[in-house]
Amino acid sequence: MGYLFLRTFKFFSTAPSFKFNFHFLSVLILLSLSNPLFSMEEELSIIQKTEQNFELRLYARNFAQGEIIQIRIKPLKEGIFSEKFKLVADGKIVSLSPWKGEMIGFIPIHPERKPGSMIIELHSRKLYVNRKMKKYEIDIGATDFLVIKKQSIKLDKKFTQKKYDSKTLKFIEDCTKAKTIAFASSTPLQIKSGFQYPVSVVSFSSPFYVRRDYNEKKGRPHGGVDFRGKAGTPIFAVNDGKVVLAREMYFEGNFTIIDHGNKIFSFYMHQSKLLVKPGQKVKKGQKIGLIGSTGMSTGPHLHLGVKVADTLVHPLALLAFKDI
Repeated sequence: MGYLFLRTFKFFSTAPSFKFNFHFLSVLILLSLSNPLFSMEEELSIIQKTEQNFELRLYARNFAQGEIIQIRIKPLKEGIFSEKFKLVADGKIVSLSPWKGEMIGFIPIHPERKPGSMIIELHSRKLYVNRKMKKYEIDIGATDFLVIKKQSIKLDKKFTQKKYDSKTLKFIEDCTKAKTIAFASSTPLQIKSGFQYPVSVVSFSSPFYVRRDYNEKKGRPHGGVDFRGKAGTPIFAVNDGKVVLAREMYFEGNFTIIDHGNKIFSFYMHQSKLLVKPGQKVKKGQKIGLIGSTGMSTGPHLHLGVKVADTLVHPLALLAFKDI
């Protein structure tokens, strides 16, 4: 059973002769995770609007900084999807893929995006009557990311030196190039079901976008979530996809990137051992590596990161989509 709450969804017409706002109700449904290995629960907010020819639904853990919005378009008449249509959010085109008779897409919310209105535009001649496009407005909230102030940190000297030798610089440049190529991969949506956790026993050691300031110097935000685990603990793919990178890196250690399609990537850092190779197709739950402490790491753990359309987002926002 879920608890029901109310949210507001605004939309407005772009036809020249109309200027009006409507407010509709949406529902917040408490969902339990389907995987029996995990007892945790995630909340998904649902914003819904029914038009004459289709139903529009937006799902998210939170409509806030660092989160992910899943958008679904369900046709109410035959032939609606016979033409191509365009979806734009915050001025950027959102990739859409067929999904069980609907269209599905994922909208990342940058952690440093200013709170306030997000405009979503849907361009289509068939979805609307007498219009080619309609705008929808949703409110994006602020996220209170943690800031930790410390005096010192113990890291290998090779990561704290002010200058690197030419050999090290060349390796770092090669690593950067490899990541750029991997994240440039563009494939159709490859998943067949919802996402799962990358480890069997879930325990977090560092949250997403936490910033550690050392000696009054502003640190960089943490670009993922750290899972506790002993060295050698198995790491599993969070969903189906294609391995686009699996190699040793300077800062990330043994590093794997999986392309799930629609510009959705999961990546796994500091592994003690890589168990997959670039170009390999993997299934959700497949063992892809072992937890370790390679690269810029102070102890054994898994750093899980998620990128959607070139934007780093909270990995747990993606893992919340258990039941797609």
